[in-house]
Amino acid sequence: MSTLLIKNGHVIDPANGIDAPHDVYVEDGKIKEVAKSIDRDADEVIDAAGLVVTPGLIDMQVHFREPGREDKETIETGSLAALSGGVTSVVVMPNTTPAADNQSVVGYVVKKAQELDLINVYPTGAITVAQKGNQLAEINDLKNAGAIAITDDGVDVQDEGILRRAMEYAKTLDVLVMSHCETDALTDGGVMHEGWVSTQLGLPGTPAISEDLAVHKNIMLAKLTGARLHLLHNSTSGAVKAIAEAKKEGFQNITAEVSVQHFALSDEACLGYNTNAKMYPPLRSKDHIKAVIEAIKHDVIDAFTTDHAPHTDAEKQEPFEDAAFGSTGLETSFAVMNTYLVEPQHISLSKGIEKMTIGPAKILRIEKGTLSKGADADIAIFDMKNKWVFNSHKHTYSKGKNCIFNGLKLTGKCVKTIVGGVVKYKEVE
Repeated sequence: MSTLLIKNGHVIDPANGIDAPHDVYVEDGKIKEVAKSIDRDADEVIDAAGLVVTPGLIDMQVHFREPGREDKETIETGSLAALSGGVTSVVVMPNTTPAADNQSVVGYVVKKAQELDLINVYPTGAITVAQKGNQLAEINDLKNAGAIAITDDGVDVQDEGILRRAMEYAKTLDVLVMSHCETDALTDGGVMHEGWVSTQLGLPGTPAISEDLAVHKNIMLAKLTGARLHLLHNSTSGAVKAIAEAKKEGFQNITAEVSVQHFALSDEACLGYNTNAKMYPPLRSKDHIKAVIEAIKHDVIDAFTTDHAPHTDAEKQEPFEDAAFGSTGLETSFAVMNTYLVEPQHISLSKGIEKMTIGPAKILRIEKGTLSKGADADIAIFDMKNKWVFNSHKHTYSKGKNCIFNGLKLTGKCVKTIVGGVVKYKEVE
């Protein structure tokens, strides 16, 4: 029997309404007790005085690139990056090479993650074959292989008939549909948000309505079919308004997330043709950020994610129009949430942690995101007083150095990450 005792920390466990000084006792990889004071012998004792102890963070949208593009990221390097950010569970997107549209690719991801034994990795399967939007993948086979959801993330299913059938099958199989929302005819080569900044830079823009229309389409089809729909990386005022209206009408099968960069930074980050700021959905203008933050404050948004998207240096050193879309973010997500939402007093720290723990766990229907007795001992410990500047060439385990938060001052840093009762990461002093 192995035991671990975390003493003197400030425990924040939104699932159980805990936000106070507590000790945490772990036995054989499971939470045994959380109490104001625990006096037990343990094989390992961690003094968390002055630190915040939370359930391990859950990121519902990451790209680990393996199989096929191990030059960008591997399951191992992505998992190490997650650990250094306090993230103990991730949902990996299917846009690998080949795409995860079959049992073999999904099974490979499951097996590789189990062999590495670093974090909990939940694969998704593609909605359509090769994510081309033309033919449904074998959804039941993907589920049986271990896919926790289906998504064509990176592209949207443009054919409403195919998307409807996918939702109907998913409803029958009780599989979560995760939709990336954009309207191809309106995107039309856009490389950033359409607005004042794109005009100044002379770059083709993507209008917010491209996302708005697709969100409405997905919500209407989810209402029709009754499928469980999760809307990925929402970034516009129109999108969050549509989600709020659907929830107000009582549609509990619809959930939504925001990637942390979309409440933190505006399209002005693209000035100077900064390719690290090139992503999809694009960083929006400040009026959209204001609407997104209001939606967060009113619980329209259920989860925060990173959309962690590593690329090679060469892909990001292209001219802005040709550079790859995406930013890394696993190592900075908690600090970004704290710096841009908690410190300005938009939300409480407990609310932020909820959106990164029990919130996504409920959507995914996994027994994670809590320090309840008997739960897996996935735990993160943060130093909330640590003010640091992220350096993507010094502070990263990811192969991708393309982080939009490179060089920015953040507050709050992970110092230890525990998975299944085992310390898998500790900050180098």
